[in-house]
Amino acid sequence: MSENIYAPPTAELTETVKASAEFYVISKTKLLVLSLLSFGLYTYIWSYKNWSLYKKANQLDIWPLARAIFFIFFIHQLYRRADDRIARSGRKFDFDFEQWATVFVVVTVGARLFEMAAGRIDTWLAYKPLAILAVPLCAYILQQGQGLINFAAGDPEGQSNARFNLWNYLVIVLGAVMWCLTLLGLWAIYHR
Repeated sequence: MSENIYAPPTAELTETVKASAEFYVISKTKLLVLSLLSFGLYTYIWSYKNWSLYKKANQLDIWPLARAIFFIFFIHQLYRRADDRIARSGRKFDFDFEQWATVFVVVTVGARLFEMAAGRIDTWLAYKPLAILAVPLCAYILQQGQGLINFAAGDPEGQSNARFNLWNYLVIVLGAVMWCLTLLGLWAIYHR
């Protein structure tokens, strides 16, 4: 305590603002497993988490839920913002995000269109189950883009979110069962 009772306080009174995470960090392996075994449904969660963190970190007036539901319209923008973050930090990440995002959109939309066409064109009906091949392809493409997001967040390997939790294991078990049933059904269709 100071002898001078009129001296200004010497304690630090300003609050230090902790920077919140701007992007959703997840290891590429974990993302691949969850995307693949959830038949691509994890993509919606992944997109929502990325946009909600981005909204919070930048105090923007955006709707993360809408961007998650319509993720194919916003994946380019997400990758672009991650790339901008890397550029602002003075780092460089060699990744053609525009190309990968475009391939993701084309495969996603193309698989859906193929599935719809195969359902309406009788001669294509036997090929309708092949649309399931888009699931592992989209999971792989998404995994490649996660490297950019992890690098932008300062965790290139995604080690802060590499371990599977109880919910992840539930997805893995249910997904493995569903994939087994799907593949068994496909085998039964083509081996009559």
